[in-house]
Amino acid sequence: MGVLNKLKSRMAGAPQRKVADVRESVNKRRDTIRVSNKYKLGDIVEENELEDAIQEQTGDFPQLSVQDYSPVKEDKKGNYVISDE
Repeated sequence: MGVLNKLKSRMAGAPQRKVADVRESVNKRRDTIRVSNKYKLGDIVEENELEDAIQEQTGDFPQLSVQDYSPVKEDKKGNYVISDE
């Protein structure tokens, strides 16, 4: 049995992803938005700044409001908010 046939037999039992699943994961909106370090943990980001950050990071016009995002959180990269959606 050749290498190619062995590979095919191993892949036969592997779950296959459908094209729709791949498209959905590619088109998924980012829900983590990086914000200015002027905010402290637990602060709520200003509406204008959040809109600007979303447009800059995703290229899309924001579909959610500030109330749909968490209070400011922090990790090693800096401050961020996530959608509560």
